[in-house]
Amino acid sequence: MAQEFDLVIKALAERYPAHFVQLVRGFPVEKVERAEKEAVALKRESDIIFSVTENGYEYLMAIEAQTRVDREMPRRLLEYTALQHREFKKPVYPVVLNLTGRPQEDTYGFDCLGFTVVTFHYRVVNLEDLPGQEALKSGPLGIIPLVPLMRHELPAEAVLAECAKRIQQAPAGLQPDLYLGLAVFSSLRFTREIILKVIEVSKMETSPLFDGIREKWIDQGAIKTQIEAILEALEETTGRYPGELENRLRAIQNMAALKMLFRRAMKVKSLEEFILALDNERGQTN
Repeated sequence: MAQEFDLVIKALAERYPAHFVQLVRGFPVEKVERAEKEAVALKRESDIIFSVTENGYEYLMAIEAQTRVDREMPRRLLEYTALQHREFKKPVYPVVLNLTGRPQEDTYGFDCLGFTVVTFHYRVVNLEDLPGQEALKSGPLGIIPLVPLMRHELPAEAVLAECAKRIQQAPAGLQPDLYLGLAVFSSLRFTREIILKVIEVSKMETSPLFDGIREKWIDQGAIKTQIEAILEALEETTGRYPGELENRLRAIQNMAALKMLFRRAMKVKSLEEFILALDNERGQTN
């Protein structure tokens, strides 16, 4: 799976483990925790592994998300399932979370000399088979970024708008990661232009995950235009075009911050006053 999808889904799973288990099982369970991976012999950063208690029954759930058919996936999941079972001595429920709807096998095995050595079954969850409107109405918050990949009758912009409404109901501190996840996973089905009509970059750029995928979502042309507007405003208010500040402004890469600096540039009485504001802003964004 591409790095940006892997990065975001792992972060969401860490924050909302019970919500991901509910997505797979179809109902809430008693207890869900992130399983410790440090002790496992084979550690892969893309693995999502939960310790689950369901009606008093304890097991592990191993999830691998897929955006494309991967022929090595069944062998990899078999290996990881066996290692987790050996390490924790608990039954393991292996899951492939199919994000795109491309056909996926749910069984792997092999024989040797007429002897069946392995028959391995794993659960495949095809998001496009799940009812999106139901998830929008009553699904847990942590899976809302995946809802656009489910089955819908509404047009793309309407689906995204409904997802954004659900996210707006979340505590402010949780919203940036959820908006970012919504944008990233929606890009598997919708164009970037459609997504950005509904989800402003400013809503997701405060997420710590945003730096890893900034170039895809920030319009560098708009950034350049805003910086030029700041420099021209400073020329108007201070009488000098401060071209030497361009690189410092370019390092900010935050449109909301640049807009604030533009407003400041329109009001300052000296270049030194603006530089002080710039230093303060860079200190807050670093």
